[in-house]
Amino acid sequence: MAQPPKTPPPSPRSPPPARGAPPPPKGPAGPASAALPGVRAPVQRWVESFRRSDRFFKMRAGIVGSWVVISLLTVWAACPSSGPSNSLGADVQVLRDSLVGGQQLLVRNESTENWTEVVLTLDEGWRREHKTVRPHDQLVLSMSDFKREGQAAPRDFKPRRLTVECEQGRAAFDLK
Repeated sequence: MAQPPKTPPPSPRSPPPARGAPPPPKGPAGPASAALPGVRAPVQRWVESFRRSDRFFKMRAGIVGSWVVISLLTVWAACPSSGPSNSLGADVQVLRDSLVGGQQLLVRNESTENWTEVVLTLDEGWRREHKTVRPHDQLVLSMSDFKREGQAAPRDFKPRRLTVECEQGRAAFDLK
């Protein structure tokens, strides 16, 4: 007589779930699932709904998501820096082709201190002295405001470097 085939002994695993019953949880619950118990189920439902959606909806979602990412990157890149990165808190800009004619320099005191006994020096020794520059004040200077040996700098002079010196410190700037 033929013997029935031998069945392997039962494994130490738990028995399979009955039909219609929810599957058992996979792995131990981590600290994230314990911290946000009310968030996990809605997120899982949203992910499953997204998986079941058609291709065109997914493409539209990708376009909108890309637009949001590009917009956020643009706003981040357009934001000004945290301010001047020198010990004086000075900011210098070159104003080219102004209505007055020639280049002008914009020098701003972005610090919270007064600058006293200020001397602005252009690369070849052209100097401009100023008694005080208050916090957040700005000076707009044309090239003819700078003097060397009693002579004014020519209007078409294009300086390469500006040094700001005062009792509170010193800062040098490359003008481009």
